[in-house]
Amino acid sequence: MEHDNLDQLKDFINKWKDYSPQVPDLADPNAKQIRESLGYLPMRLPLRMPYEEMLQEVKALRTGFVSHREGGNHRGWRSLCLHGLSSVHTENHDRYGYTDRSSAPYTWTDISRFCPISTKFFKENLGYQQYDRIRFMLLEPGGYILPHEDVDWKQLSALNLAINNPVGCSFVMENWGTVPFNPGSINMLAVGYMHAVYNDSDEDRYHIIVHGVRDNAWSTYITDSYKTMIACNE
Repeated sequence: MEHDNLDQLKDFINKWKDYSPQVPDLADPNAKQIRESLGYLPMRLPLRMPYEEMLQEVKALRTGFVSHREGGNHRGWRSLCLHGLSSVHTENHDRYGYTDRSSAPYTWTDISRFCPISTKFFKENLGYQQYDRIRFMLLEPGGYILPHEDVDWKQLSALNLAINNPVGCSFVMENWGTVPFNPGSINMLAVGYMHAVYNDSDEDRYHIIVHGVRDNAWSTYITDSYKTMIACNE
């Protein structure tokens, strides 16, 4: 089974890793159009993510990470919630009996006091009106997440922030190629597209996934980031 998983993963990555997508040149772009048109968007934000300090905080919590999506088609995928139902309730609220967002008691979890720099960044800098889950995501050396779709709609939604991204670790998306991640980079992702991750390195890979409600300034951030993406593809 493990051999079959790796064959499936490598076939998918080899097929799509070097794919150069045709980024749509929207005549009069707005945030809604952009979110409905792309597989990923590298964000250009007026802030600096303190990724070096975040990396030290998250490494200190390494032994506390729990397996994410037990029984799924992955290996070495672990998580802790900085904001959520608890630090170890890493899946969506409906998996724990809460039927909607308003009934789910999301809060800063117990690990937030061990992560003052990360917590301050999200409370003061990122520009969200409210958070659902903020999850540290660990992919161990040799770990992988097999090709999958998280939702049945294709629209930019969650943010994925790279604390580090070891050489050899790749996030590959069907029809969109390799998502550009470097330490400190932030991408908005449409995880309704088939995608896979493989940490073909000897280091732990740490990212953060953020779900929540963004403030109004994000419309400008999205359109400005899209225009930069278009310019880079010309």
